[in-house]
Amino acid sequence: MLDFNKSSMLRSKAVKEIASAIDDGLQRAQAESKPRSYLGASSIGAPCERKTQYNYMGVPKEEGFSAKTLRIFARGHLGEDMMADWLRQAGYDLRTEKPDGRQFGFASANGKFKGHCDGIIHAGPGLETPCIWENKCVGSKSWKAMDSKGVKDSKPEYYAQVQLYMSYLDLTAAPALFTALNMDDMQIYIELIKFDRKAAQAASDLAVSIIQDTEAGAMRPRVSKDPEFWLCRFCEYRGRCHA
Repeated sequence: MLDFNKSSMLRSKAVKEIASAIDDGLQRAQAESKPRSYLGASSIGAPCERKTQYNYMGVPKEEGFSAKTLRIFARGHLGEDMMADWLRQAGYDLRTEKPDGRQFGFASANGKFKGHCDGIIHAGPGLETPCIWENKCVGSKSWKAMDSKGVKDSKPEYYAQVQLYMSYLDLTAAPALFTALNMDDMQIYIELIKFDRKAAQAASDLAVSIIQDTEAGAMRPRVSKDPEFWLCRFCEYRGRCHA
């Protein structure tokens, strides 16, 4: 007798094979992708300087991202596109590419330090323009932290990233528009971030220090000496770092 029970179908060999093929395809594409050859602005301001340095060095991760995590990353790109469309529908003159199709960005330290912002707004209600636009797609926990504490205190890496874009792209007169889309319930967090010269300089100095130390063979400090510290416990470089 044929069994059309849903749970039986979910457990079928064919269903498992299809799911496995999708996961394998995502992880194969990840393995084949070339690592960045530069230090990215998005990593400056993260809690652990050693992890940022490992990323810059192109050190292979001890465990690649799971297929689920890769799908979450892909969802973030789609969320950014949605947010850009919503801003344009609201009347904002948002430009996410130059006329030649390239992103707005900067390169410093002989191309060893780079960053690309999500866009530049040239006109729109409630804003001084032109201004930087930066968007993040996050889960409820991160969204609530930003909503409660603001970007600077809850996500210092995002704050540093925005400051670097404002500084290097010479868009310091008008506050940057920072948006965060809660991918769990689709709430939008909005903050206008003013230029913070000290923070921008500190982030730039840190980037230079990481590049110089890497070239000299010196390692940056860890966020903790305890491998069981929560940030270390889930780090892709835990074994190497605490060996």
